[in-house]
Amino acid sequence: MYRILLIEDDDREADTLTGHLARYARERDVDLHVRRIGSAMEFVAEEHPADLVFMDIGLPGIDGLEAAGILRGVDETTPLVFVTNLAQHAVRGYQVQALDFLLKPVQYQALCMTMERAMRVLERNARHTIPVAVKEGVRVLDSSDVVYVDVTNHDLTYHLMDGTVLTTRGVLAKLEEELGTGQFVRISKSCLANMGCVRKIRGDELAMAGGTTLYISRSKKKDALAALAEYLGGSR
Repeated sequence: MYRILLIEDDDREADTLTGHLARYARERDVDLHVRRIGSAMEFVAEEHPADLVFMDIGLPGIDGLEAAGILRGVDETTPLVFVTNLAQHAVRGYQVQALDFLLKPVQYQALCMTMERAMRVLERNARHTIPVAVKEGVRVLDSSDVVYVDVTNHDLTYHLMDGTVLTTRGVLAKLEEELGTGQFVRISKSCLANMGCVRKIRGDELAMAGGTTLYISRSKKKDALAALAEYLGGSR
């Protein structure tokens, strides 16, 4: 099940989009749980867990662009779709990494195209867990919380979003095989990077969430950049 949050103050527009989402769910046989709130103030005042957010821009009080900026201050990954009757808002929206824009009144075919893009991101963001042996026993990590993993001799070190560092015995090649190619990419002989945590690519440097800079080795550069281009290209 994917949690869809709709932030819209207009009842008619909200009903239209909710109906389109229900139709999309039936036709694609996907489980969508849609919840609506009526203002950006409510959105920023409380936690509203969601896998995908549809945000009206023309909200009273705090508008959708301001609310999106607040969201991105604490959450850089949840896909965000703006719903607006003013196409010129698109340029500003990309400053907060909007996945897409829908113009009012929202047409079903336009919604389908947006949802196809969103579903690729949601499937990629689906939570996968990594069991890590620590002194206290086994700690289960959400793969999305792991910024990168590096190895020294036979010690694997997991660097997490909150700054935590966990070290355990292991083989990087085996971990790479277990994680698959959907989220992590080998950037050097000793390092796996979470592509979902890449914020900028500058030549052979990766600026990661949390401020760390990682370096792609010459031998891995071609394959790593191709994997990153495919990953990041599919999320836009």
